[in-house]
Amino acid sequence: MMWLISTWIAGTAAILGSLMVLGSLILLVAPTQPRLRTPQQAANSDTPWSQRLKLLGVSLVMALAGLGILLAVPFPTAQ
Repeated sequence: MMWLISTWIAGTAAILGSLMVLGSLILLVAPTQPRLRTPQQAANSDTPWSQRLKLLGVSLVMALAGLGILLAVPFPTAQ
């Protein structure tokens, strides 16, 4: 039962993470138009590129963690 729960969570993380990686890469190549902001908002916010790179990093970590768990948890065998 524990194997089923851990692989379900890991599989979900791997699938969602890999889809997020694809979406992040699409966002990196999509052209952007700068929004009009007040100087105070511009000083407090990150650039769109840094936000996109953070999203790419989080999605890569999620996908790799899910795949790592799937590789680390062996399939139960009947004894």
